[in-house]
Amino acid sequence: MTQQQAFNPDAAMQALRAVLAAIIAAAFIGLVVLLAAVLTAAAFVIAGLALLGAGAWWVYRKVRGSRKADTSVLVARRGPHGWTVDGTGSPRG
Repeated sequence: MTQQQAFNPDAAMQALRAVLAAIIAAAFIGLVVLLAAVLTAAAFVIAGLALLGAGAWWVYRKVRGSRKADTSVLVARRGPHGWTVDGTGSPRG
């Protein structure tokens, strides 16, 4: 007759190691997910600030107007093939 051992210390140690490995793996996965969420939120904040800055620049340019005064004058004349428009200022390019 063989005697069955009620408590196996090796099996208990393996179970404890498996539980600890699962806890560490879950913590690592949670850390990666948290890092991804924080980086995504930071990217959204940066993109939002960039959009606000671009909007402010657009409004500023609309309110302020262009820097150089438009000095060209367009003159409409009736030519042999209809109306033509000639500029008398320097050509802009």
